[in-house]
Amino acid sequence: MTEQQHDESKLERIIRKIKRCLALSKSSNETEAATAMRQAQALMREYRLTEIDVHLSDVGEVESECSRVKRRPTWDRQLGSIVGEAFSVRSFSRRQWCKSTSRIIECELYVGVNPAPQIAMYAYEALLTKLTIARREYVSRVRKGEQRSNYSPETAGDHFALAWVSAVYEKIHQLVPRGEEDQAIGMDSTGRDLMAVEAQDHALIEQFLSGREIGKARKTREVGLDLNAHIAGLLAGERVELNPGMTHPGQAVLRIRSSTDHI
Repeated sequence: MTEQQHDESKLERIIRKIKRCLALSKSSNETEAATAMRQAQALMREYRLTEIDVHLSDVGEVESECSRVKRRPTWDRQLGSIVGEAFSVRSFSRRQWCKSTSRIIECELYVGVNPAPQIAMYAYEALLTKLTIARREYVSRVRKGEQRSNYSPETAGDHFALAWVSAVYEKIHQLVPRGEEDQAIGMDSTGRDLMAVEAQDHALIEQFLSGREIGKARKTREVGLDLNAHIAGLLAGERVELNPGMTHPGQAVLRIRSSTDHI
């Protein structure tokens, strides 16, 4: 272990200890709570840490194992964006040099408060697999003349995929609880709690990203709509089933399958 790794490991242990003390400071036992808070403050002073530093340790980034040797198509980036929005994480396209292929690759990157990036990445990769297969099958049908289109098979497939993503977005949005919506339907306490968590998480993510160079999103070229592909994509997206697994406030672990899959 290098000296830098040793220092980082020590800092991680200190931050974990401070977090435990901060958690105990909320104890109903006033003596215990006061002692824990003093210990947390002493450790922060000793190691020149602020409470923001401690909370920032919860922010992380996750990179997709699914990558492309050229720019990701619009429907892929759109899928990454809507999943990131649903799980309150920031979505980016990361371009980097791949030593194994000696090429520049591009993949999805999520930044958020753990474990949200990991959950979002699971949802994105599972949905991307479903979408890639569905698009490939649709393109094949266009090539065979089984589906009518005034566009090339690949372009028709892109229209199909974008419609698929929009259909799945509605499903994810309905499944993941949102603080604003809970408040609107009268669940005041839960709504306020979720909104407070979301606001705090957003502030931490922005702090984590401050100082980093972030490229601007590319403008998408407007093209005419292939109505047949659009309708087919919406119908295929509607058949995708999202089932909540283990959940906690503001997050959900999804089981993703198509209604035509065998379980």
